[in-house]
Amino acid sequence: MAKIKVEKFIAGTLENSFGVPAFALNTLTQLLPEPAMSALVGRGIDIQAILGAQKLGTPYSSSVEITEAGVQKTVVISVE
Repeated sequence: MAKIKVEKFIAGTLENSFGVPAFALNTLTQLLPEPAMSALVGRGIDIQAILGAQKLGTPYSSSVEITEAGVQKTVVISVE
C-alpha cells in the first residue's frame, strides 16, 4: 500500500518527516469546508489528488514554501 509522507526541510536539510494514514486525510476532506480545500489547492496541497494517487498506488509529490517562526522551510508531500 502506498504511504503518504510529509517532510519538512530547512535550506535543503531534512528537519522532520512523518507518515499520514489515508483515513486521516479522508476524514479531513469530510470536515473541511470547500473554501478551505480550495485554499489548500491554491497553496499546492491538493488532498483529492493525494488520495487519488494513494488509492491507485501511483507516485505523487508536491511542495510548499512556508515561513515558520521566521524561518523559510519547504514542505514536501508525497505518495510512494
